[in-house]
Formats: sequence, structure tokens, C-alpha cells
Amino acid sequence: MASTEHGNNPNQRDDQAAAVSVHIAFHGPFRVGTGLSRNGVNEAVDRDDLLPASSLKGLMRASATRLLPARPDLVERVFGRLPPDPDATTPNPPAGTPLPEGDGSSPWHWTPAALTTTAVSPRARIAVDADSGAARRDHLALNEEVWAGAGEFTVIQTGYLAPDELLTHRTVLACAAAGVHALGADRRRGLGWVTCRPQDPPVDDALLARFQQIRQSQPAAQGGRRSA
Repeated sequence: MASTEHGNNPNQRDDQAAAVSVHIAFHGPFRVGTGLSRNGVNEAVDRDDLLPASSLKGLMRASATRLLPARPDLVERVFGRLPPDPDATTPNPPAGTPLPEGDGSSPWHWTPAALTTTAVSPRARIAVDADSGAARRDHLALNEEVWAGAGEFTVIQTGYLAPDELLTHRTVLACAAAGVHALGADRRRGLGWVTCRPQDPPVDDALLARFQQIRQSQPAAQGGRRSA
């Protein structure tokens, strides 16, 4: 794990960055498509990166936004400032890269998911004519999907955080991960159902109590002291 400078932070070891580790249990296939076709397949997956870090970060950010509707300031501090382009993604700085304070970047780095016993297979999709109820001509699509036994990923600290801020960030990250129940494309069609279980820190009663305090806290006024 990457090393970094931590000052007098008791939540971190001197030789190690803080991290949040998450286990993924898959309840069926999933697909994070590349938008590219290959070998007769309309949409292929990246076989070298089946569940990329950018997807995991985006899912966790969306989960945190749902869980903390009154704290967009905190979501931004944890996940980074959203770019003006709605189609762009927030930067995922390499682990161990020191970040300039106040540049809007997240002080955390997401790793891709490490998956076990994976298999990639095609799934056929058709379009049904609303009047006849029959399959529409020229509307057959073959998309790749991934079957996996389990997976794990880690969110690694890359920027300095004061001890109380670090505890808040780790609490938000753990609850955001636990709030992800589906990933990839066609989630409403039954693909990508998962259970995400944070391992470190675990989501226990103490962590949930801290998260409830964070939910009920108020953001500080501009230039004031943060309340969480």
C-alpha cells in the first residue's frame, strides 16, 4: 500500500496510507461496457479491466449523494469537485500522489475491482413491436456480460486529512459502499445486482451512529469551521 506523509494523525500508521476495503458479492452477471463492438458483439467489455475504478467511484458518489442529501459540500470533499462537463469524470489520482490543497480533487484513490472466477459470455437482446408483440426486424443485439464469483477493491488515501476529517471521510466511504446494490448497465433488467460489504472499517453500530451524526450536521458557512 502506498506511503504518504501524515503529520500527527493517530488514525494512520507512519508507513501506510489509510484505506477503505470493500468486498463485493455478485448475485448474477454484470456489464460495464466499453461502447465498442468486437467479433460480432455489439458492446464488448474490457477483459483487462472488467470493473474499473471510475465505475466504482461513480457508484459510491451517487450512493453518498442519496444518503447525504443535505451535505453536498461533504460529498464534494470526499469525492472531489464535479467537472463542468457532465459527461466527464472526476480525477482518480494515482495512489501516493500528493495533492495541492483546495484544487477540488478527491484525497482518495480507487483501485479497480479484483475479481475471482470470471467468465465472459454474450447475451442476446431484441426489441419487441408494441402493436404485434413480435420481435422487430433488425433489432437483435449481442452484448457481452461478466459472471464473477466475488470481488474486492480498495479506496486509498492520497491527500492529508486531519484526524477528525479522516474519520468522517472513512465513515462516509464505508456507508456509500454499503449503499451500492447494483452496478454496470441494464440494472433495471436484472444485471449487476450486488452486495457491497466494507471490511475495513466494517459497518457496525458505532459507524452507523457516526454516520447519523454526519447526516444531521450542518455545513459551515463560507469561510467558517466545518461541523463534520
